[in-house]
Amino acid sequence: MDIPTLEDLWRRKKMQTIRLMEVADLTRQILVAAEHRDQVSVDMLLSMRTDPVQRLTEIETALQKFLESLPQSDAIRAAELLKGASPATPDEVQLSEQVGQYRRLLESTVEMDRRLSIRIGGERSFYKKFRPRVSR
Repeated sequence: MDIPTLEDLWRRKKMQTIRLMEVADLTRQILVAAEHRDQVSVDMLLSMRTDPVQRLTEIETALQKFLESLPQSDAIRAAELLKGASPATPDEVQLSEQVGQYRRLLESTVEMDRRLSIRIGGERSFYKKFRPRVSR
């Protein structure tokens, strides 16, 4: 895969990470408001979180379309890197690091969202109804 393609992928993943940071920050604020039983703030922050989540979805859709536009071998390698594969060349390191940062942020954001959902929804929580935790 050529350097301009890797740089384009990195820029797209960086933008996705920035949007996810917004979602993570708002989720953290919602969790604090919920812990303080401040329903007005919870409602307002949930509303504010809608736009960054939508933009995050749009970036993901555009990223998938970009992958589809690449030559097959580049698309396969790009998909591997975006799923967390180790860099095979020094040119892939920057993208790989960005993907790792995104993945870690996504995991922490999902965990905050899980805690928030259970706090607000209890047994009716999305995570209780549709995503039961696996015992280890």
